[in-house]
Amino acid sequence: MKNILLVLFAVLVSCNSQVEHTDIKQSDNKYLNYEPGVYPDRIVVSISGDPVTTRAVTWRTVFNITGSIGEIVILDPSPEFEDKVIKVSGTNSPWEEGSQVSMGHKVIFENLQSKTKYAYRVGDGENWSEWFQIQTSAIEAEPFSFLYFGDLQNDIKSLGSRSLRQAYKHFPEADFMLFAGDLVSRSTEEYWREFFYAGGWIFGMTPIVATPGNHEYDKPENQPRTFSKHWNQIFSYPANSPSPKYSNRNYYLDYQGVRFISFDSPALGENKEDSALVISWLDKTLADNPNRWTVFFTHYPVYSCSQGRNNEKYRNTIQPLLEKYAVDLVLTGHDHTYCRGFNTEGVKVKGKNMPLYVVSVSGPKMYGLNTSFWSDRMGSLTQLYQHVYVNSDKLEFKAFTVAGELYDHFIISKNKEGVNTFIESRELAVINQRTDIPESAKEKYSEDELKLYQEKFNN
Repeated sequence: MKNILLVLFAVLVSCNSQVEHTDIKQSDNKYLNYEPGVYPDRIVVSISGDPVTTRAVTWRTVFNITGSIGEIVILDPSPEFEDKVIKVSGTNSPWEEGSQVSMGHKVIFENLQSKTKYAYRVGDGENWSEWFQIQTSAIEAEPFSFLYFGDLQNDIKSLGSRSLRQAYKHFPEADFMLFAGDLVSRSTEEYWREFFYAGGWIFGMTPIVATPGNHEYDKPENQPRTFSKHWNQIFSYPANSPSPKYSNRNYYLDYQGVRFISFDSPALGENKEDSALVISWLDKTLADNPNRWTVFFTHYPVYSCSQGRNNEKYRNTIQPLLEKYAVDLVLTGHDHTYCRGFNTEGVKVKGKNMPLYVVSVSGPKMYGLNTSFWSDRMGSLTQLYQHVYVNSDKLEFKAFTVAGELYDHFIISKNKEGVNTFIESRELAVINQRTDIPESAKEKYSEDELKLYQEKFNN
């Protein structure tokens, strides 16, 4: 642990330097109705504590609406159920700091029953949303599934939306949607407007489980870097962060036999004290884990997937812990490409399950693949979404293009002793890897690298 902290204190000037705001053309927003009204909009459900008993809902209204009320009831097929509802009072604060245009609201539903379907609505007691339907998790480890998205980030209304909608259409029963950072390109009204337009009512039905990316931070000219003013307004996660500063950013969620750990990688290295605190928290969170499976999700890849990137200092800080505690699956974004592999070369811990690393992208911003070629399955210039199914003995991962076509498929099987076996699907033998280099990325390759690339993929 001491060695990890020594490395850490020298780390992440490189991480913090990756705050970039290179935008592709943004959608034409002038026809979007984004002004708040008296009725709730931008409704998001998240898992704010024990997934068995709690759910949080956030929403937005016009500024002068200060009532924050939720109503919830066990789902009844009959429309005559409103006399059975439980009323819950919530909280409110300006949607944006200092704003007098929009009001943000939050309510937390607690003491729910396990594995139970509920209907809920939110409002001020007079102006209500529609009724949404959600379901709590089981107490014990039971099979479930979730959707995983890499960076949505740019042109969300026009192109990012098809990733969200196709994924929901394909797997409407997924328990939640996991985002590996860079949900938006900047945490401004312009981008969040598109995010909510793209997800619409889906976000009120399927919980969002998210970790921040570097684009959730902003670096105003001649001012310190700042975290999103909207993130904590939108999301509410378990109160097990290393400190209040990292609430809803660094947290863990135990869901039906799996520990999900959100790690705010862009924040690592801001100062020595915070970095030591966060790494110590991560070590303890991995060590005191009663679950059979562990999924670590963060924005920065441990192994870079796009050309010109290789964050060695970050990797040397994080990877030893992931190996030490035999993390099963590492889900990331940031590199706007697709890679999947173990990359066991140089592994420091022998005799344990090695983490399987995945990098993916759901939005339209694309980079070229890294010529290190560390992964076993790669993809470029392709919008993807992933469906992950887990039970006590098996984790099955499928990646799909936004056309709904299978792109990657593997299974990690875990025996009674907890030893993993990796099984790659035979289907991949007839599914070509998509490896075109985006025109905008070709300048990042030297002539020798382009030749190496062509030899690798026979382009």
